[in-house]
Amino acid sequence: MHSLQKQFHDYIHSNHLIEKDEKVLLAVSGGLDSMVMARLFLDEGIPVSLAHCNFGLRGDESDADEAFVMKWADNHHINCFVKAFDLGSGSIQLKARNARYEWFSELLLEYNFNKIATAHHLNDSLETVLINLSRGTGIRGLTGISMHNDKVVRPLLFASKEALHTYAMDLGVEWREDSSNQKTDYDRNLIRHEVTPVLMKLNPSLFQTFSLTSERVNHANDIVNLKVEEIVNQYLHQEKDGWKLDLDWISNGSDELVLAEVLSSFGVNYVTAKEIFEARGKSGKSFPVENWLITMDRSTIYFDPNDDLDFDELVIDSEGEYKVGERIFEISKIDKADVQFNSEYEGFFDLKSLKFPIRIRPWREGDRFQPIGMKGNKKVSAFLIDEKIPVSKKKEILILESNGEIAWVVGHRIANPFKITGQTKQVLSVTVS
Repeated sequence: MHSLQKQFHDYIHSNHLIEKDEKVLLAVSGGLDSMVMARLFLDEGIPVSLAHCNFGLRGDESDADEAFVMKWADNHHINCFVKAFDLGSGSIQLKARNARYEWFSELLLEYNFNKIATAHHLNDSLETVLINLSRGTGIRGLTGISMHNDKVVRPLLFASKEALHTYAMDLGVEWREDSSNQKTDYDRNLIRHEVTPVLMKLNPSLFQTFSLTSERVNHANDIVNLKVEEIVNQYLHQEKDGWKLDLDWISNGSDELVLAEVLSSFGVNYVTAKEIFEARGKSGKSFPVENWLITMDRSTIYFDPNDDLDFDELVIDSEGEYKVGERIFEISKIDKADVQFNSEYEGFFDLKSLKFPIRIRPWREGDRFQPIGMKGNKKVSAFLIDEKIPVSKKKEILILESNGEIAWVVGHRIANPFKITGQTKQVLSVTVS
């Protein structure tokens, strides 16, 4: 048995990449890597089929690759699926990748394959790390290519390109050369042809060293992920429209990394995560990020959908049902005897004081009103502070006003001049849902 065959056997079984009696679909381009993978699977006795994508990017060369793969499959009595793709214009690499995996997934479901195997190897993993490092990355980006991702497995990640080439020469494995691999107009090819050779001069055992380093970084990443999972389970809570994250667990500077990993699921990059870490305890500081508005409030972070109400005000002339943003206002006249206080989102007003038209609008700095039970006026901003309304929730506060006066800080407090009294006969009911 060839030494690479034994390493392949040990690698797929010790890491449980392929279990007994599983059907595997091999992604085969016709190049060295995938043809070596096909031969290893063949000699291992694992039932496989091949899948070949013809993107037509190299004209006759692409068609020759297809014919080569089909002939190899036919010679070895192996089923081979082939599909031609028209990628159009734009980011060809990204389109090709997405189209390839989408087709592989379709084949997996249609023909009941258990796994899809690709021929990524140690050099590919190193190149991925170097690309990530050059662009900026976290621990996850330094782990290299994962050996498995759901149904996709990568059974050659233990081997360098040189080892694959030696195996092919020893066993007479044929393959097709892709002329585009020699170009340096793609980042990966640039690293492959110009950066990696320099690193090899510095360290001839580069790939062995990288393999061990990658293993250690993966373990470190596992430790961080366990800590992140613990924090999420204990301190991240879902609210009606968003989330809140308590920060009581933060005790030292290294927790900044854990916080950054937690925040990354909300689309926060590391630079912004550092700013949020430094803003702990500073109420009112906010960070708009993708679909979220992140707001600091004492020792808590609030995540609210970043979709401001799309209106300045709504003028209401009569009873009925009105939609304000995501909320529904139901307005009706009722008898005083029918008043029942069941929720803070039900407001009852003396109809002699509150008259149509009424307006519903977001609160503004400078707004003042007389809260029920008080003699003097109070700023709405001060009232919200007294009520301990989180800073992140203040943008959602609505005002109901009549004749230029605030009658209700919706869901919180009715204004004194509009309250029901002993002399009240008719009531205007406003219910918010």
